[in-house]
Formats: sequence, structure tokens, C-alpha cells
Amino acid sequence: MLTIIIRTVIVYILVIVAVRLMGKRQVSDMQTSELVITLIISEIASLPLENPSRPLMMSAVPVMLLIALELCVSIIMLKSRRFRGIVCGHPIVVIKDGRMIKSELRRLRVSEEDVYSLLRQQQVFDTESIRYAIIEPNGSISVLMQEDRDDTVESTELIDEIESVEKGGENT
Repeated sequence: MLTIIIRTVIVYILVIVAVRLMGKRQVSDMQTSELVITLIISEIASLPLENPSRPLMMSAVPVMLLIALELCVSIIMLKSRRFRGIVCGHPIVVIKDGRMIKSELRRLRVSEEDVYSLLRQQQVFDTESIRYAIIEPNGSISVLMQEDRDDTVESTELIDEIESVEKGGENT
């Protein structure tokens, strides 16, 4: 019994270290690759707890390898917008000038009701007042209201980025 307790503590510490090394994102802000790595790590970490005859190193080595892979993928994503798009996806404009873009909703497999729900969570209740609504790669929604349209907003990179997203291009 003492062996199982010690192994559990060691695996717990190993998983905590692994998650800390991967970064400080909350679960809702995780990129797809981070979520996948987290699920795989949890599965691998549970193996020595389920089978006490299994050596701890048989889990520690794969967990450390997965952390190294995730760190490499994160670094590549920082340097390559194209690679980040492949791994995480791109933001998609779903409302432009108050009008829902149904073709984009179909592509995302998202209903209008889902968009309305996300808008309500942002305290937006009138789609006519929306200049742009964008579904982000993590599933959240970003909203630029019509009244936010002034010279300071127009001159920012944000509008260029939104227009790039609309065209499906990559602003590099």
C-alpha cells in the first residue's frame, strides 16, 4: 500500500511539472495541441497507478517526450503563422455589418443559436449593431461594434487582420 501511495505522489508531481512546463493557459484557452497532450499525459500517467508492477520510468519518459514535443510545436507556432493555422485553425468572421454569414456557420458546423448564445455572453443583444463578429480558434467570439468604428480603430492592425481573416488569407 505504501508503494502505491509513493507512486501516486510521484506521478502527481510529474503531471504538475508537465502542465506547468506547457504554460499557464486555462483549459478554455488551450490550443488543440495542448488539450490533446494534456489528455495523453493523463492517460500515460495513470498507467503505473493502475498496474503497480509497471516501472515508473515507463510513464515518466513518454510524459517528458510529450512535453518536449509540445514545447517544440509551441515554438514553431510562434514563428510560423501557417503552421499555427494548421495546428490550431484560423479565426472566422461570422457576422459582418450586422449580417450573419451562413456559409461560414456551415463550414464551422455552428448554428445561429450558438452564435447568439456566444454574443449574449459578451453582453451583445443586437446583431445590427455588430460590425464584425469572429469565432476564434478556441471557440470564443470577438465582437467589434459599429460604434467602435473611428479613426483610432481604423488605423490599427486589427482591421487589417479582420479583413485578412475575411478573405481567408494569411497576413504575414
